[in-house]
Amino acid sequence: MKTKKKILWLDLWQIAEQEAWLSDMAAKGWELSKMNRLTAHFKKAAPQTVTFKTDIFKEPIKQNPDQLEQYEQAGWKYIASRGPLHFFRNNPDSSVKDTHTDPVHQAETINQLKRTLKVRAYGIFLISLIGIALAVFMLTLDPVSNYLNDDFLFPFIQIFIFVGINFIILKGLIHLNKIIKKLQSNKRIQPATDYRKKYLLNMIIGLSVIPFFAVVFIYEISKSGNTPLAKSFPPIPKEELPVVKIEDFTDSNFHEPYSYKENINRDNFYFVNSSILVPEQYELNQLVEVEGEKWEDGSRPYRPSLTSRQYVVLNEVLAKRLFRNLIDRQKELHRGDATVYKTAAFDEMVVLENSVLSRKDHIIYYVTYYGKEPIEKIIDAMELKITEKKQRS
Repeated sequence: MKTKKKILWLDLWQIAEQEAWLSDMAAKGWELSKMNRLTAHFKKAAPQTVTFKTDIFKEPIKQNPDQLEQYEQAGWKYIASRGPLHFFRNNPDSSVKDTHTDPVHQAETINQLKRTLKVRAYGIFLISLIGIALAVFMLTLDPVSNYLNDDFLFPFIQIFIFVGINFIILKGLIHLNKIIKKLQSNKRIQPATDYRKKYLLNMIIGLSVIPFFAVVFIYEISKSGNTPLAKSFPPIPKEELPVVKIEDFTDSNFHEPYSYKENINRDNFYFVNSSILVPEQYELNQLVEVEGEKWEDGSRPYRPSLTSRQYVVLNEVLAKRLFRNLIDRQKELHRGDATVYKTAAFDEMVVLENSVLSRKDHIIYYVTYYGKEPIEKIIDAMELKITEKKQRS
């Protein structure tokens, strides 16, 4: 026998819509055989004009034999249950009585579903408040990482899920309240002829959520994949780079790359990355030894180091916020105050300890240098770099 399983895209509280949908499936030759919270199972049969009715009580149908017998005597056959909803169908070949002759009595049964949903709503709302508070806390832990590593994704999705669940429950309570008021005014629930629109809308939302979470999951997996240690520190290419190098503001004739590890050069590498908010990220790390020179105290060979970054942010508004967050993090690291520099090449520039941060439109340069050269030479190199970029564009 041919069977079919369909997802229940209609919400639990859309009672009239579910009844109309099941009747329509029977008219197309699909007879309901069983049901659970998420799916309905059908078997192929001859097309029939069938009416479905619903009753509501918490207990399983088997625990209500008297109620079941009353339905059977009235000509209604129990078919399946979806949680507290119990579906009955009439026999199209015989005259049957209505299961709910009194709309006020039907309002009482629907009110049971409303009370059950309201109790759950309180618990879910409390859990949601805690979950949203934790998500907001996670967003404030490292604002810079939200931009550079997409750390905002999981908290945002968490907030989205909690808000969505509460919206759906609130929508259900409002819907049930309208039904109850209508029944209490002694008006019957009319067949939901517009159920197709609601069914299609719920299906579109449901089917769009699934690929959304699938894409986010794949994206996170791809970013957190295990990378061999050697590939984590890619060598510095010889071509021109978009970031400031030591050679740009010092005498390059005597610089030799230096590494504390023989196998893997953790101190000289060039890294390219991207994120949703900062699609272009470049980072250069250099540690060099100047032949024949020592630090001012004369105790160690002179080995200046540089970390140079360029961030191309999605837009200028986000770039301004990232720039402020970078300054705040630099202040926390060095416990110092930032000195503002005026420059014609950049919209903003600050110097803090051994770091220079500058922004032009949606592009940020961030250079940290430990060496003998004065900070002014680094600023000159940064201005030259942004000027060359403007000329190329």
